[in-house]
Amino acid sequence: MKTKRQDRATNRFNVPHRLRAGTLGLILGLGCWMPLALAQQGVASKPAAAKSVAAKPVSGSPAAAGFSITPRPAWVQAVSLEGLPSLPSAPVQVLLMDDQTRVGAPGGTVRYQHALRQINSSAGLEAGSQIEFVFDPSYERLQIHELVIWREGKRLDRLDRKAVKLLQRETQLERQIVDGRVTASIVLEDLRVGDRVEWSASLVGDNPVFEGRFVDTQWLSASRGPVALVQRRLLAPAERKIRHRVAVPGVELSEPTRSDGLRETVLRRRAVPQFRYDPLVPAEDNYADLLEWSEFESWGDVAAWAERQFAPALREREPLAAKAAEIRAASSDPERRLELALDFVQKEIRYFGTEIGASSHRPAGATQVMRQRFGDCKDKAALLVNLLAQLEIEAQPALVSTTLRRGMGKRLPSPLNFDHAIVAVKRGEGWLWLDATRSLQTGPASERAVSGLSPALLARSGESAPLATPLAYEQLRAELRDVFSFARLAEAGDLVSEAVYYGEVAENLRMARASQPQEAFEALLMGDLARAYPAYQRQGAVQVEDVPGRNALRITQRLRANGDIWRLLSKGVMGTEVALSGVMGPLRLPDMTPREQALNVSLPGTYKHIVRFEFSEQAYARESEAPFTDSNEFFELRLRNKGGPRFGEFQAELQLKTDRIEAAQWARYRDGLQKVWPRLATQLAIPAIDPGRSDDFRSAAKALSERLRSGRLKVATQVQANAHYDLLAQELILAGKRLPPKLQARVQIEHGQSLDYLGQHQAARQAFENAIQLDPVLSEAQASLAVNALIRGQDTEAQRAAEQALRLAPNEPAPRYTRAQARYMAGDFAGASEDLRELLRGGTGSEAERGYRGLWLFLAQQAQGQDGRAATADLVGSSDKPAWPMPLLRMLRGELSLKEVQAQVAADKADQAGRECELYFFAAQKAVLERDTEQARRWLDRSLATGVMEFIEYGLARRERERLASR
Repeated sequence: MKTKRQDRATNRFNVPHRLRAGTLGLILGLGCWMPLALAQQGVASKPAAAKSVAAKPVSGSPAAAGFSITPRPAWVQAVSLEGLPSLPSAPVQVLLMDDQTRVGAPGGTVRYQHALRQINSSAGLEAGSQIEFVFDPSYERLQIHELVIWREGKRLDRLDRKAVKLLQRETQLERQIVDGRVTASIVLEDLRVGDRVEWSASLVGDNPVFEGRFVDTQWLSASRGPVALVQRRLLAPAERKIRHRVAVPGVELSEPTRSDGLRETVLRRRAVPQFRYDPLVPAEDNYADLLEWSEFESWGDVAAWAERQFAPALREREPLAAKAAEIRAASSDPERRLELALDFVQKEIRYFGTEIGASSHRPAGATQVMRQRFGDCKDKAALLVNLLAQLEIEAQPALVSTTLRRGMGKRLPSPLNFDHAIVAVKRGEGWLWLDATRSLQTGPASERAVSGLSPALLARSGESAPLATPLAYEQLRAELRDVFSFARLAEAGDLVSEAVYYGEVAENLRMARASQPQEAFEALLMGDLARAYPAYQRQGAVQVEDVPGRNALRITQRLRANGDIWRLLSKGVMGTEVALSGVMGPLRLPDMTPREQALNVSLPGTYKHIVRFEFSEQAYARESEAPFTDSNEFFELRLRNKGGPRFGEFQAELQLKTDRIEAAQWARYRDGLQKVWPRLATQLAIPAIDPGRSDDFRSAAKALSERLRSGRLKVATQVQANAHYDLLAQELILAGKRLPPKLQARVQIEHGQSLDYLGQHQAARQAFENAIQLDPVLSEAQASLAVNALIRGQDTEAQRAAEQALRLAPNEPAPRYTRAQARYMAGDFAGASEDLRELLRGGTGSEAERGYRGLWLFLAQQAQGQDGRAATADLVGSSDKPAWPMPLLRMLRGELSLKEVQAQVAADKADQAGRECELYFFAAQKAVLERDTEQARRWLDRSLATGVMEFIEYGLARRERERLASR
């Protein structure tokens, strides 16, 4: 079905504006979540039709094709360009868009168009040089009047008959539509920046389908650039009741009746911003600046006109008599008969439209359609109504728009409001809306009802207004179920993902599957799963099947983990990612930027997703359940997280309650989404300790608490007390062997660190070596072993482990820092300085990290007989009271006294012991460099007296004290 409009680019007339039959084009064009995106890509990648449509030259003379060069019509009024408003900078500025239409002229309506473009940059040369006139030669004639380039005040006439190429592009062929339109194409040569391009042309003729009544639509903006002046002028006999409608503000209107009996309607809009298409905007909003003209008095007038267009096709009963008899013989059930009739028209009559002239709105009869076995939306609608009548099922053709879901009541009654035809089947007091073009539907007719369309106008006399069609806010759209299963937690798991899509979503996926190679389709289906669970790889082919008795499609994928899925979330807890993508997708924001226009919600309705984890061993000690509900004006989200001894489950149900979000609502929608989003992209947490040993852990922890409380187990700091508790948990975790090897390695690292904190350095060394055996490429294991070796006084071993850590993670600063310390302790002061300068280069690291590096650099420089103050002069801190250990560095440089630093340390009770340990260690190092061995021993004793074994400086102080004791 064809609608007529004038393109925003100011160089096309009457370009039919179509979307794919039904709501599919709208859904695919505006979909924002995975299944819809799949279908969109499927349609876009349909290569055969779109790429095979080459522009073919039109045979015969230009005149035969309806093209001629003529003077401008005498009735056209010139538009003054004086006083045009200034425009924002753009590659192309449209100085004038002037349309003048003469209704009732001899030979038919004349639509004159005149445009003037300013080319401001090289970016505008391509768009500015192309001029096209698109027309239907079955009833229209093209007259080109002028084509001029204005350069430096000179007029350069470029209208050359030889330069006009007549092409029959059939740009809609990939949508199975042939409309017979011809494009007169001109590409200007030698166009330069600074030029102005001016042209004018007229189309003469009326589509006979409108029975002599005038209808038209015209844009009041342009997509090429901002417009200085838009003028729309209509001349018509005063007795003809042609109404107009403008929705955009700021349009000037004058409508005098002239002495020659013509009414002149002139509309002007000035300083018009460039139209920029936003695919996320509801489709109907893109028509806000469309000027409508209509000679139809009412919706009843349009309905009566539509009835006359369908009447001839509905009278042809004989070609369908045999099919009707076949269906009656197959079933006596009216519902089953309706389903069989719909199957026949949807699946056996393929979709292909020939929309030339009156065929744009007038359906072909059953004789023709049955002979050729194809038809467009109106042909198939008429055929289905005809067939249903012979089955004694009441039905009517109905006109709808695939884009104007809202606002139909505000528009002028006109056939141009509709771009699609469907069928209304009588159901009690209401109607069941069916689309005869939807060949990919399955299941009973009740499940094939269309939604998301504009109100529908029944093609019969007596109708007073379009009837509302459903938006299906409660329709079930998709159900997803992902089941992870594990024979053992320490081993790779399996994932079975089953998704059932209903209605339009199912149809979109069927289309995507039919329009591309199987491999590409399967890759697309993996999209959400691959993003959420990258460690899982699909096993075997995707299973795709229709759900019996439903308009639904089931997709099953089987995957197996081929990498790490578990990680340590905290001490004693392991976890893995969970993504409820089945409800995340429909909610997804395009971005967080505040919007100036409404946001389209592609498919309101209900979406469900369950993610379940099943274990062969006990995962939890007891059952649990946590419900959550959040509801607002846009959506309602219901979540329920459940757990049992051998399973964990996340349930989500989303109801999208609107098809659009206004710009003024954007912040509320975004805030509501941010509130629930962390619950949709979450984690499954599992105790790393075998639940069967949890009582053992509690008993041991209780006994440990008593020993600490009574003083039988002495610790100097809370860190050391925590390390005792951590050791209990770590030993139980490692004994239980629930963790996969790489997680065991990380627990071994934590185990070793706990032992180091308690001074058990040999046992810690064994833990780090165990971690390396479990995961040889884990840099943290080598880095921890390097620290342990440094504390044990094995500087060569420390350097070797640090270097191995750097090979595994070259950008990690910690191993280089440990190597610098080991080099210093081994007497390699130059090597230590080199490492420390590298760490300080570029200003990376926190102020505290830079401070510690500065301490060691000062010592290393001084040990070489160089100036440590100069080497660390740029390390001054970011405030009057710089962060620790900057006061220590200032003390080494002589900027603060020991007493001043001691006072600062004493003022911070929480960190006093640790900072005293560091203070006296570095004071001792300074004393060593000053060859005051006795003072160095005293400072080292005071450092060790803090008992802060978890500090590296404590271990180094112990080493130094032993070394100095031997002197």
